[in-house]
Amino acid sequence: MFGLLLALAGPAAAEPPLTGYLVQSACLDEAGTPIPGRLPFEPGCDRTRPLRIGEPLPYRKHDWPGTAEAALPQGYQASDSLLGSLRGVPAAIQTFDFGNAPRAFGRQDPGDGGQVIPLPPGGEAAVAMTEDGGGGAQWFQSAECRPGWLVAIPPLPTEWQQRLVGLAITTGPEACPARVNPSLTRWRRAAIDLPWREAADGRTGAARVEVLVSEHFSGTAIPLADHLERFWFAQGLGLVRWERWENAARSALAGRDAMAELMARSRRCPPIAHGEAPDARWQMVDCRSWTNMVRAPSAALDWPAPELR
Repeated sequence: MFGLLLALAGPAAAEPPLTGYLVQSACLDEAGTPIPGRLPFEPGCDRTRPLRIGEPLPYRKHDWPGTAEAALPQGYQASDSLLGSLRGVPAAIQTFDFGNAPRAFGRQDPGDGGQVIPLPPGGEAAVAMTEDGGGGAQWFQSAECRPGWLVAIPPLPTEWQQRLVGLAITTGPEACPARVNPSLTRWRRAAIDLPWREAADGRTGAARVEVLVSEHFSGTAIPLADHLERFWFAQGLGLVRWERWENAARSALAGRDAMAELMARSRRCPPIAHGEAPDARWQMVDCRSWTNMVRAPSAALDWPAPELR
């Protein structure tokens, strides 16, 4: 739907302000055709456009495999960030596509899903719904029954901005919550050296990119939160990294120490700017870094379900 609207509006139509961070781009040749395997941060990517749900992808972003997983060069999960729609509204569709056996990349398997961020013309960006193998489709709602998981509000500064928001998880977009839980949310933009990996041969490097970093704390203040979820969205690449941290002073998560040790030992998430712990008591217990690049043209996960688009 969004592609049709852009086509009808013509070249003067303006993208919603955060689209470049939330949706990945194709590099175009002189005829305007996507160049297979060319990455947006590489030389020769002078012309770009956002990629859309349903079209062949010139590359895919996979997560990094653990150091002990040489048999999984493409990692465990692919995540594409594409233009699409949610209930008829233009949106960034960010998929989570598992590929480790018995599951396969590009096919809807148990546990596959994603998250959807509607793209308002000029306002705040917030996750409206998500789906995974555990909870199925879940809707994030504010007290006003709007998309509730705040990501950021433009314009993006280089210093942290924050807002205390109310959030509830509901069973549907019309299921307005009777009560919400407080969440301190922070965001900023920064230019960083983004670690990336060549899936074909394991070579690694770093690309200078501009990112939107968004942090979601489960409480009214950082010291009072029991956990943190942190996201990186890169210009031209969309969602590239997610981290889950636990505050040892307040967390009740079972097996937290073992999870943190396993994550550190796996090296699945290389060090990255603005990836530090809030203080010494916090532990990173989970992470995915979707910068393990697969250059072969392929198809994205067909998600969400057609009735939700």
